[in-house]
Amino acid sequence: MRLLRILGRVLALSVQRELAHRVNLTISVTMMVIDLAASVATLGLVFTQTATLAGWRPAEALALLGAFQLVTGLLNTFIEPNLAWFAEKVTGGRLDDTLLQPVPSFFMLSLGACQPLALPRVLLGGALLVWATVAGEGVTALGVAGCVALLAAGVVITWAVRVLLATLAFWAPGFEPSVLFSAFWQLGRYPVGVYHPVVRQLLTYVVPVAFVATFPAEALMRGGGGLGLGLGALGAGAALLALGAAGLAWRAGVRRYTGATS
Repeated sequence: MRLLRILGRVLALSVQRELAHRVNLTISVTMMVIDLAASVATLGLVFTQTATLAGWRPAEALALLGAFQLVTGLLNTFIEPNLAWFAEKVTGGRLDDTLLQPVPSFFMLSLGACQPLALPRVLLGGALLVWATVAGEGVTALGVAGCVALLAAGVVITWAVRVLLATLAFWAPGFEPSVLFSAFWQLGRYPVGVYHPVVRQLLTYVVPVAFVATFPAEALMRGGGGLGLGLGALGAGAALLALGAAGLAWRAGVRRYTGATS
């Protein structure tokens, strides 16, 4: 609960700071709406040429895009402001002050800052999910439950994988995975089934966009007969494994870190 209170205060202070620049806020929200509209239009163009996309119907692809936008908003709000270009923080010795604070370094260095300008993307993604649910057929309560569970699991997996990639800087300071991660992340706008099997495996187990977009949308739109709950259980197990691995890697990396003056 203490950590949640700290996170709440960080968010509140960040929102107050951003509201002081309302023109910037308006422009950012407008750009997000344009980006979402362009993504929806692109899907529309695709479905003028085919009835399905790797077996996905238009409403299902719309749900997938909504899930992707929702988790991307959370990623850009809470995770990327802390872990993007993390190698520079390691090589520059900027971790020292945080490691000395009386709070878990794993929490403060991965979630201690936020960028609330990205939060409207979460709302837009949620609205797109609702639209897809209304437009789709066969949506069940089990499917909705599975989708919610997978979205929560997807956020945790995304956080954990991003931490794992960041910890590589403790062993290889010259390697910065942020650009590579971002490039793979953008592939999550479409079902992973459209990609080559090798890329599909990467998007499921390395950069986990399958868990943040494809699986939640599949659970929502095709979640009858227990499929939604089955996928939800799979996502929960994957989230626990990813979080455990991230914690171990973080502790090992911090023990290796020698500080700015060493």
